[in-house]
Amino acid sequence: MGGGLSCYSPLVVADPVSHSIRNDSIRVTYLGTNGYQFQTGGHALVVDPYFTRISLARAGLGWPVRPNESEINQGLRYVDQHVDAILVTHGHFDHLLDVPVVMQRTHATLFASSTAVELATRSGAPLTKCKAMAPGMTRQIGPWRITALRASHDHVPIMGIPFNGPLNGNAAPIRASDWVCGQPLSYLIAANGQSIFIDSGGTPAVLPPARIGPVDLAILGVALPDSRSRFAAAVSRLRPRYVLPSHQDNFFVPLSRGFQFATMSDFPFVRRQHEQQRLPGRLVLLDYFRPWTLPPR
Repeated sequence: MGGGLSCYSPLVVADPVSHSIRNDSIRVTYLGTNGYQFQTGGHALVVDPYFTRISLARAGLGWPVRPNESEINQGLRYVDQHVDAILVTHGHFDHLLDVPVVMQRTHATLFASSTAVELATRSGAPLTKCKAMAPGMTRQIGPWRITALRASHDHVPIMGIPFNGPLNGNAAPIRASDWVCGQPLSYLIAANGQSIFIDSGGTPAVLPPARIGPVDLAILGVALPDSRSRFAAAVSRLRPRYVLPSHQDNFFVPLSRGFQFATMSDFPFVRRQHEQQRLPGRLVLLDYFRPWTLPPR
């Protein structure tokens, strides 16, 4: 599809430049790919931070990949110096590669699946700062009540779930294919009487539990046909006040080049579904590093 967000400017939300965050509100900052920072009352929570943006050729040809500290430092200009926790939805490089460095810079604790924790520790993350999560587990971290929920990974046409094999022995991950998916997780995040659901995509066979709705914000990955085919059902279950389609930018190009839709994305389809089926919630988009405060109920 290509292109940026300019043709969807009525849907893009952002705080005024001089806006100050209230202690009882939640500010959302989009970090690219499926990465987000949530802030409230001097606390910060980060999900799936990925700033390195390795090229498609490097990922596809099996060349070594490593975190780009310069790009990470640029991205962290928009992230709190101290982060309560990092949540990771699954073990792929575009969700986990940068996490050990981000943990070091922000003093955050990682919460993720056992596979993602293993990959992170093999890549230098301290074991004492890594906590394995499984569906149904709940953690209270500062003001954040975090519940891990069952999720699935959408299928790439023809190839299925990318990098879905077992861990490679005991070695540190070197290539993109070493960052295996593991158990995907979604999360329900609650603070200050508001709730946010976030996943990175999925299949129609695994939907968010109906019991957790209504939520204030639903962040739903829509990168691939599988995840778009579940979009309407997921939104109907979550009954959000706001719905934010996610993981639809081209994460193989640097963040400095601005938001570009990925080749396999189809936001016009998502928008049509939301309008034609009269799905609950206001449809919104976020641009890189432009904070938006979730309006109070």
